[in-house]
Amino acid sequence: MKKILTGVKPTGVSMHLGNLVGALLPLKKILSGNDTAIFIADLHALTSVKDGEKLREQSLEVAIEYLSIFGDESIIYFRQSDIRDITKLMWALANVTPYSLMLRAHSFKDAEAKNADINMGVFNYPILMAADIIGYDIDAVPVGRDQLQHLEMTRDIARSFNKTYGQEVFKEPEAITSDEFDVLPGIDGRKMSKSYDNFIGIFDDENLLKKRVMSIVTDSRGVDEKKDPDTCNIFALVQAFGTKEEEEILRGKYLQENSGFGYGHAKLYLLDILTRYTAPYRERREKFLQNPEYIEEKLRAWAEIMNARLEEKMRVVRELTGIR
Repeated sequence: MKKILTGVKPTGVSMHLGNLVGALLPLKKILSGNDTAIFIADLHALTSVKDGEKLREQSLEVAIEYLSIFGDESIIYFRQSDIRDITKLMWALANVTPYSLMLRAHSFKDAEAKNADINMGVFNYPILMAADIIGYDIDAVPVGRDQLQHLEMTRDIARSFNKTYGQEVFKEPEAITSDEFDVLPGIDGRKMSKSYDNFIGIFDDENLLKKRVMSIVTDSRGVDEKKDPDTCNIFALVQAFGTKEEEEILRGKYLQENSGFGYGHAKLYLLDILTRYTAPYRERREKFLQNPEYIEEKLRAWAEIMNARLEEKMRVVRELTGIR
């Protein structure tokens, strides 16, 4: 059993079906059978979210969405800001981290290239990320390839602290990546993405779900013409969320001439499939929304577990550095 940790920033906009098949379900498979924690990175979100009430609402929403998808039985969920010593550990790490290392961070260089108003939160982001990980003796971190550099910087910072104080205090975590993640088409045919506003939400109510499905872009073939399943956005979504039998039924209708089956019928067919597929997620989310006190109570209890784990490491850090 490995100790695995991953984090998610509470920066708004509910998760969509592309996130589900491209990241969340593969992540769920990775986490299964391991000692796993998912943290809500509200301290990291301060680099961009400047409204306290909004950040609290979005943090709770992230917790509810992840609990609705992954369940609350075998994973620890916690708010980053509920960890009492995380910023103290970050400061200890900052004092062994070379300035030159921070200048190489992609997050900083990207912000600089965009002429963004760079605050020190953006600049120090990788050091806080390192504290999030190595403070718990994490074995592995699931990351996208765009985050690999930050994990390598985490290892660099761990080595720097160990060398400075002459003791192997921090473990160097490994990255878990995958090239097998599926890419879903959005309603306009491009990759499903929040930035394109072409997504279908995991938790869309039935009216919004129908509106989005009926907006899927298709070609101009009529009801009695053959259709190409391999280039159809509707068919791609049926493949992702329907059964093998449902996929073959739609394929047969597409390849049959004079069937009287048009894209409007195919969209309704997909709508039935998506309504059924997302129902358990929507029902769990609704249950949690009706009882936010339960979520808050669970987050506090899980945070205490992680506080206790970090305290074990901080006893060593305090002794070596001389801080209290």
